[in-house]
Amino acid sequence: MSDWTQLITADDPIEAGFLRGLLESAGLEVQVRSMELWTAAVEIYYSEGARPSIWVHERDLERAKGILARREEAGDGEPWTCPDCDERLEGQFTTCWRCGHTRGTRG
Repeated sequence: MSDWTQLITADDPIEAGFLRGLLESAGLEVQVRSMELWTAAVEIYYSEGARPSIWVHERDLERAKGILARREEAGDGEPWTCPDCDERLEGQFTTCWRCGHTRGTRG
């Protein structure tokens, strides 16, 4: 019996990839399902199972929901400059793409 549970359905493969990366960077094991149906999803966008979905282990479900909730709370926020590499980042990003520094932490 599978211990995987669906966390969320993404709007498109790009969002699915972003969410996967967000959850994996927090140490969670993630599966993305129905990516192969995306081409059909253009025709049947709202059909059940046609859009990519993100799945996590049942034991990680609440933690994964919390990660996504914090992402939503962060919103767009104010742009910021990474103190480690001086990269300018948009407010919705909490981690510097260039060096990996997490916003709000010291060096």
